[in-house]
Amino acid sequence: MTGSVVPAADPIGVLNMEKFWQWVEKISLYKWLNGHRLFGKIFNREILSYLLFGVLTTVVSLVTFWLPDRLFALIGYQGIVHYVTGSAKNFAYIEANVISWICAVTFAFVTNKRYVFESKASDKKTVLRELVTFAGGRLATLLVDTGLMMLFVSVLSVREMIAKVIVQFVVVVLNYFISKWIVFRKPSDTDKEQST
Repeated sequence: MTGSVVPAADPIGVLNMEKFWQWVEKISLYKWLNGHRLFGKIFNREILSYLLFGVLTTVVSLVTFWLPDRLFALIGYQGIVHYVTGSAKNFAYIEANVISWICAVTFAFVTNKRYVFESKASDKKTVLRELVTFAGGRLATLLVDTGLMMLFVSVLSVREMIAKVIVQFVVVVLNYFISKWIVFRKPSDTDKEQST
């Protein structure tokens, strides 16, 4: 009964991306887009996987923002900034945003490493470097995320969830480039030659 055995490469045992891609590659629209000179550069496995897991990461981010934001509203908590500055404004969304960030980054690291950029690194030093640079890149985009949230909510009076959805588009694009070119960067031939 080999069909029920979880492959060693998928310790979570949830996703078999190779079977998923075999299914996707049978779809006529995918074949056409992937075979196109221009669209083929955009509609490849890596970018489509990143978009798929980016959508799922966004769902994680939105849900884990909404839950504490609603809880804070229910209990009347207005955020550390409110209490420190004495401002009449409610700043609890900032703490909800940080909680959201921690949950989304954890989910994104696992899925990006395993399924999107397919990092095979398993030695502690490399995995730690990936984790630290990934978290550092996401921390930078958290600052962008929080700054844009403050701009939209506190300055422009946009509702929190609407602002969060808008800001997520900016964050997803920034995170792709950081992950692709810094965190999970594949060594180039030049890097390989220099190491020998």
